[in-house]
Amino acid sequence: MIVQDPDLARVVQAETGEALDALLELSENLMAGTTALPEFVRTAFRIFHNVKGALRLAGYSAPERLAHAVEDRLAELRASGDPPSDEFLDAIEQALSTCLKAVEAGGSHPDLDQMLVRIGGLGDRAAPVPAPVTGERTSNGSAGPSLAPVVDTASAVARVKVLRIDASRLDRLMELGSEYLAQHGRQRRQRAALREFADRLAALTKRDPRLKSTLLPLVQDFEAFVRGEEQDVRRVGQLTADFDGAMRGVRMQPLSVIVPQLRRVVSEASRELGKSAHLSLDCGEVEIDRQVLDALREPLMHLLRNAVDHGIEADSVRVARGKPVRGEIRVSARLKGVNVEIEVSDDGGGVDLEKVRARAVELGFLSADGAEDTARLLDAALFAPGFSTATAVTTVSGRGVGLDVVRARVAELGGQVYTSLGHGQSGASFTLTVPASVVSLRGLSVRAGGATFVLPSAQVERTLRIRGGELGSAEGVTVVRTPEGDPLRLRWLSSAMGLEHADDPAFLQVVVVTEGAQRLGLVVDEVQGDTSFVIKRLPWNIRRAQGVIGATHQGDAALALVVDPTHLFRTQHTATREHRVKLGVHQERPRVLVADDSLTSRTLERNILASAGYEVQVVEDGVSALEALEQQAFDLLVSDVQMPRMDGFELTRRVRSNPRLSKLPIILVTSLDRPEDVAEGARVGADEYIVKGQFDQETLLKAVSRLL
Repeated sequence: MIVQDPDLARVVQAETGEALDALLELSENLMAGTTALPEFVRTAFRIFHNVKGALRLAGYSAPERLAHAVEDRLAELRASGDPPSDEFLDAIEQALSTCLKAVEAGGSHPDLDQMLVRIGGLGDRAAPVPAPVTGERTSNGSAGPSLAPVVDTASAVARVKVLRIDASRLDRLMELGSEYLAQHGRQRRQRAALREFADRLAALTKRDPRLKSTLLPLVQDFEAFVRGEEQDVRRVGQLTADFDGAMRGVRMQPLSVIVPQLRRVVSEASRELGKSAHLSLDCGEVEIDRQVLDALREPLMHLLRNAVDHGIEADSVRVARGKPVRGEIRVSARLKGVNVEIEVSDDGGGVDLEKVRARAVELGFLSADGAEDTARLLDAALFAPGFSTATAVTTVSGRGVGLDVVRARVAELGGQVYTSLGHGQSGASFTLTVPASVVSLRGLSVRAGGATFVLPSAQVERTLRIRGGELGSAEGVTVVRTPEGDPLRLRWLSSAMGLEHADDPAFLQVVVVTEGAQRLGLVVDEVQGDTSFVIKRLPWNIRRAQGVIGATHQGDAALALVVDPTHLFRTQHTATREHRVKLGVHQERPRVLVADDSLTSRTLERNILASAGYEVQVVEDGVSALEALEQQAFDLLVSDVQMPRMDGFELTRRVRSNPRLSKLPIILVTSLDRPEDVAEGARVGADEYIVKGQFDQETLLKAVSRLL
C-alpha cells in the first residue's frame, strides 16, 4: 500500500480536472470543425496517457485501469485511422469524469466497473474481462495491463513551486488587515477633531490678549503635537493602503480556475437529460477575490443546470425551430469599476411566462385576478424562496431549490442579480454583479430609529429629500413622486428593523435602493455619508435572522448592522399581497417586548419575531422594560439576563410580584448555562429559559408559539 501524500493527491486531482476540461474543449472543437479527426485522436491519447501516469504515481489503481483502457482504445483508432463514433466520444468523456470523481472520493467510485466494461466493448478486439475495481491503491501494476512510463506526470509535481497556506489563516490575516483599515479611519476622525480643537484654541488666544501671554506657549506646543500626529496619520495611511492592496492581490484568483467545473456541469447535465449543449466562455483576464469566487460556484452551477434543463430545448424541437441541434450556453465576465459582472445566457426557448404565472398563482406568489401580472412581479416570483416550475425531481433540478439560492448568495456578497427572461427564440440571461473583492466594501451609512445601519453601495441609487405633504397612497402602500415623476414606494427603515420612529417631519430623508428593475425608497432619520466597511459574521445562533447580512464597526467603534435590501423588497411584496387579501379585516397581532442591552441581539431577535408576524418593541435594559410594561400592554416578554441597571432575573421577579403582570409569559435568553443559573430562572418565574449556545431562530419561535 502506497502511503498517500496529501500534496501529491491535490496535484493529481488538479491535473485530472484540467485533463477533463481539455478533453471537453477538444470535443467541442471537433464538433465545431476546428480540430481534425486525426488531431483529436492524437491529443486525446496524450491526455489519457498523462492522466494514467498521474493516477499510477499517486497510487490510484482503480481509476488508472479505466484511463489505461481508454488509452488502448484510442491507440487502436490511431493505428486504424477510423473516425470515433458519437458513442465513443460520449464514453471517453464520461470515463474521464468518473476518474476525476474517484480521485475526489479518495480512489474509488461505484461507476468505475461499469465504465470499464463499456470502454472495453467499444474496442476492435473482444473486451477483456475486467478485474474487480475496489479502489485500493497498490504499489505495482499487476492488476492491469502493462504500464507506460510516467515521465509526463513528474513535471506536474515539479510545477508546484508555491507556498501552501491554510485558507483559514489567510482569511484571519485579511480580517486583521481589514480591521486595521477600519481603525485607521477612526484615527483620521480623531486627528481631525484634534485639529479643530487646536484651531479653536489658537483663535481664542488671538481674540483675547489676556490669554495670549499665558496660553501661547501651550498653544504652540499643542500645535506642534497635532502636526506630528497628522504626519503620522498620513504615513500610516499610505502603509495601510499599500498593505490593503498587497493583501487584495494575494486573495485574487483568475475566474478561469472554476472553468473546468463549469464545463463538467454542462457536460454531465446534457448527458443525463439527453440534450446537445456546449459551453462557451469569455472570462478574459478577470480576477476575483477567492472568497467571492468560492461563494459564486454554487449560484453559477445552479444557473448552468437550469439553462440545460429549462432553457435548452430537446434536439428535435431545436431542429423544428430552425436552430442548430447543439444549444449554446455562454458565460462571460467583465470588470465594471470595483465590481465584476458575470452573465450566464443561453440560446434556448427562454422562460415560459405563462407557466411561471400559473405556478406563481398556485403557490400564492401572485393573485389569480391578474391585477399584479407584470414582468416585475413575475421576476420577483422566480426568485421567491421555494418557487420552482419543475414537476418532477431529477438529479439536475426539481429539488425545491430555486433561484432564491442564487439571489441569496449574491446578496450576501453585497451584489445583485438582473434577469432578461426572453421568450421563444431569444433565450434567457442572468447577470450577477458582485464586488471583485470583499476585503472592504463601500456602503452608505445612515441613522434610523436611534441606530446606525449600512446599505451596500451596489444597491443604492441615490438619496432624496422630499416634503411630507407630497406623500400619497396606492394599494395600501405609501408612495411619493420622484423628480422624474415616477411613483416610488416608501418604507421606513426603522419600522423594517423593528425600531421606534418619530412622527413624520416636514421633510423626509429617503435612500433609493434597487433590486434588479425594482426600486424602493427607504425613509431614514439621517444620511451620514459613504463609508468603507468590513462585514463581520453574526453569531451563529442569530445568523439566520432576516433583513441583515452582517455587522460592522463604524465611527466610534459602535456596531452597525449591514442591511440586506433584497429582503426589504421581498417583505414589501408579501405585505402588499396580504394587504389586498385581507382588505377590510383588522386582526390584532400579539405584542412582544424584547429587553437586551446588546443592540445587535435585540434588533435581530426583533427581526426573527417580526418576520413571524408578531408586533415587537425593544428596550435596552430591565428598568426600561419595566417602565414599558407599566405603560403599555404586551402579550410576551423576551429578556436577556445580564443587563445594566436591572438584570433579567430581577426583572422577572418584579413582573411576577405585580398583580397586573403576574400572568405575563416570560422567556429568558442568556449565555448563562450553569445548572444553578437555569434553576434561578425557574425559581424567579420564567416560563422558558433558552441558552444562547442552543439558540436559533426555530428554537425561539417554538418557545413563543408554546406560550401564545
